[in-house]
Amino acid sequence: MKAKHIFLAGSICLITSLLASCGGSSNNSLPQAPLVAGPSLRGTAATGLAIPGATVSIKCRAGTGIAAETTKTATDGTYDITMSSGSSLPCLLETSNPANTKKLHSIAISAGTINLTPLTEMLSTRLMLADMSKVFANPDFDAISKTATVANIKAAQADVSAVLSGLMDTSSLSDFFSTPLKAATSANPGGGDTQDKILDTLNLVLASNLYQPMLNMLTKTTPGIMAFGRPGCVVMGEDGKSLSCSGPGLWETAARIDVFPAALILEPGGKQVITAKIDYLQNIDYIRQPVKWQVVEADGGSISSNGEYIAPGKPGIYHVRAQREDFPTLSATALVVVNNTSLGFIPTLSVEHHIVNVMPGGSITLKADINYPPNVMYVRQPVSWSMVEADAGEISLQGVYTAPVKSGIYHAKVQRDDFPSIYVVVEILVNYPPD
Repeated sequence: MKAKHIFLAGSICLITSLLASCGGSSNNSLPQAPLVAGPSLRGTAATGLAIPGATVSIKCRAGTGIAAETTKTATDGTYDITMSSGSSLPCLLETSNPANTKKLHSIAISAGTINLTPLTEMLSTRLMLADMSKVFANPDFDAISKTATVANIKAAQADVSAVLSGLMDTSSLSDFFSTPLKAATSANPGGGDTQDKILDTLNLVLASNLYQPMLNMLTKTTPGIMAFGRPGCVVMGEDGKSLSCSGPGLWETAARIDVFPAALILEPGGKQVITAKIDYLQNIDYIRQPVKWQVVEADGGSISSNGEYIAPGKPGIYHVRAQREDFPTLSATALVVVNNTSLGFIPTLSVEHHIVNVMPGGSITLKADINYPPNVMYVRQPVSWSMVEADAGEISLQGVYTAPVKSGIYHAKVQRDDFPSIYVVVEILVNYPPD
């Protein structure tokens, strides 16, 4: 009987020797498997301008639960985060749009780039056929995994593009979610890429009171989507009443900013007051004009909060920007040419509007305004118009513009014949609505 006990003890020692030395410390254990990080996500939050310093909230699947984390966007709107161990795709993302205080959402089905823009909000809404704020608040990742497939995302984006087709062309953007985005910033409003320019156009062509009705429409499968800007487009407004989503009124109510003069010649140290013209929102009282002035170049002179510009002492080409504070994606820029030639007056050039709308195939007369040298008579206004792009339509020397049949963003240039160093470029949005 004693021998049996000895054999049993030896057997136990042999078996457990794989885990610890027989008689050794009981604190020894198997090596722990390395923790596997969750998906890495990065992208840009933007509405045409980058959204800096914003909180991006992310929720991912974590087994049968939810992994939730947050990060902040940088000054250029970018963020980068690796989710915690145990989390997996798909993931939902949310941030706030400062332009209208509404939320922006996106859905990541693969690691890598995932942006947060008004277009990703529209795409997410159409994909899930639901209010994305509610989806984010209580995510059902089984349902999201089943719905958010590559094929379904492609179909949902086609629907969103169809809704916007009467206002703008989004065909150059293959993936609203994951196409890398470089957004313009307040310090560099012209620094955005093609996708950023599309977001700029969206801000211009979609009236603010139509944004939420469009999202509401995208949640429904019947009676079907409407093409905004096309004849007969009617949606349900937030007050429950029918709301037209076509007609020139969409253009007329769009926020604008223009600067006067838009181009000028000064001597070194010369002075000129540059003014901004904006349209004011109804039922809002402004204490002052909501415009911020900035000289683009570091050595380009100075400008006061009232638009009083002083040229630098060095000849060169400089730019003065006026930016709307209530619509920070909107700005207009004046060209300043500084040279040593004493002209006896300050040559200026202005246009009625820096951005205009016209229907495909339609016509519009673009207007320029100049001042004249003292004691000089002209047979005609000494300005010439031309198109920047080859396929942008036609324009006469007098500024009569005929648009191409294809929707798009084009540019017309007007230049003084007597002072050819100053010119202005007008942005032309060729799109609907036609009625």
